[in-house]
Amino acid sequence: MSRVSRVSRVRMTRRLVRGAAFAGLLVFLESAVVAQPIPAPRPGPPPAAEDHRSPDQLRQEVLDRMRALRAWRIVEGLKLDETTSARLFPILARYDERETAIAAERRDIMHELGAMTDAPRPEDARITAAINRLLANRAKQRTLEDDRIRDLRKVLTPAQQAKLVMLLPRLERQLARWVHEVAGGHGHGDDEP
Repeated sequence: MSRVSRVSRVRMTRRLVRGAAFAGLLVFLESAVVAQPIPAPRPGPPPAAEDHRSPDQLRQEVLDRMRALRAWRIVEGLKLDETTSARLFPILARYDERETAIAAERRDIMHELGAMTDAPRPEDARITAAINRLLANRAKQRTLEDDRIRDLRKVLTPAQQAKLVMLLPRLERQLARWVHEVAGGHGHGDDEP
């Protein structure tokens, strides 16, 4: 294989990985986005007539972009080669799906707790049951995070593992801050249990 074709193939692979990485980044914020209470709708300009996407479609597009950005930052931060990237991203995707389900469950519990505490006569037994479900949800989230790191360690060198352990929380904070800013500062990050 000539050097020119090898270089162009590496460039094309990097572009593909960066595109996939951007989609992968969305997952880290997904739990923060999904778990936050939805603010009251604000009046704004009507959507463009040709944009027929539903709110769920738009949310999915944002999540896909955030996942891609996360993946790109991981590739760049860990200096991953094509082979390692090809092994790493399916693992991230598998955990992203589970994290989405856990975040949706947490959001539902938080909404339920809000409604119960705002009721004229809150029922202690129902509130206690909801709090117990919330604690179980948190335990599932921690277990999921530990399992994800354990699986990712199988494909990374020790130096890459250390970089990833330091990089992931920083990425999550940056993405959460970005989502908060994009939402016009109307998110309720402090409400997250």
